[in-house]
Amino acid sequence: MKTGNFKKYGLIVLVVLFTGITTSQAQQFRKGEKPPQAEFNKRGNPAGEMRERGPKGPRIPNLSEEQREQLKTFKLELEKNSLPLKNQLAEKEAKLRTLTTSDSFDERAVNKVIEEIGELKTSLMKLHVANGQKIKSILTEEQLVVFNNQLAKKGKGNKNGKPKMGQKPHRGR
Repeated sequence: MKTGNFKKYGLIVLVVLFTGITTSQAQQFRKGEKPPQAEFNKRGNPAGEMRERGPKGPRIPNLSEEQREQLKTFKLELEKNSLPLKNQLAEKEAKLRTLTTSDSFDERAVNKVIEEIGELKTSLMKLHVANGQKIKSILTEEQLVVFNNQLAKKGKGNKNGKPKMGQKPHRGR
């Protein structure tokens, strides 16, 4: 009888411990901590086998030191030029939200802000395209092919390869 109670209480203690450990690990991951994966990077490649790439930049093989420095300069210049436009865009989008959620609706004001948002987005896109052309001017043929392929894939979907919201999936013909 005593061994039966001992087994029963032992089993209950193990279940409680297991539940507690599992819950605490799940809470850690919910807070933003990630499970340890020392030997692989984000793309599943072994840690040392990542192609040359800047933060959020294209993966271009065999960059020389001079090319790396030029790319850093191009990126800094793009960021300096686009920051005021991005700030203005955020302000206009906030103003649009205010106008569209207020009790009184002013269609003229809403349309004006929408036009201003379009102009800012056009200016930003022009800056990005001009930056891409600067990058292309310093690349070799091999690097240019890789860069162009990445540009072609850039707008086709999100990071998981799924179509962006509002886009229909591409079907081969």
